[in-house]
Amino acid sequence: MKKRLIGPVILLAAALGTAACGASTNSTTTEARPAAAVQQAGLDVSVLRGADNDVEPAATPEALVKSNRHDAIVAGTVDGIEQGRETFDTEADPYALMHVVLRVKVADKLKAKAADQVKDGFVYVELWQGGRYNDATGTPVNTLDKWRQSIPAGTPVMLFLREDDGKAKSRNAGKGLPQGAKLMIPDVLGIVFEDGGKLLGSIEELEGQWTQIKSMSQLRERVRNAVG
Repeated sequence: MKKRLIGPVILLAAALGTAACGASTNSTTTEARPAAAVQQAGLDVSVLRGADNDVEPAATPEALVKSNRHDAIVAGTVDGIEQGRETFDTEADPYALMHVVLRVKVADKLKAKAADQVKDGFVYVELWQGGRYNDATGTPVNTLDKWRQSIPAGTPVMLFLREDDGKAKSRNAGKGLPQGAKLMIPDVLGIVFEDGGKLLGSIEELEGQWTQIKSMSQLRERVRNAVG
């Protein structure tokens, strides 16, 4: 017998781990859905695309920077992925959202409002793990092993992040984080990978002027100039 997926309609920010950015006025919702494979060379971002996002993304890297809704903008490489916390509306919520924590080794800190948002050279990014099967334990469709295989260590990445506001109800708060590290939340266009010599969007596909950027070094330079 096939397992049935469970996945309630949720706010986008909840799918990413917390409330929406205060600087954004867009009304944003998501609906859980099976993610089709989106793969480029050794990187498979389908694990990040398990929700429909009703949002108008920034047309350029400069527009994303100038939105001023990020506490930190960094570039580096994926170092690993760990199991994270669960968040829920109430303690009796049967559809608690599971998360993973993406650990990134920072090579270039382009912006950081607080020194501890980059902890010992790393940032820790919370990502919605995806849907769960309707079995006795709510087994995640995308296991931790699948996440690690899909986003391998060493993958170059640029991140547009804000610090978690701490308002979400959760179980196992701090799971996947070293002591003193801050949990960071990505923008919808806030994770851009480089793989096979090309840039690849994560939560959302890159479109428009983003597709004209040919390398991470070009993206980093445009962002650096926009940050000023």
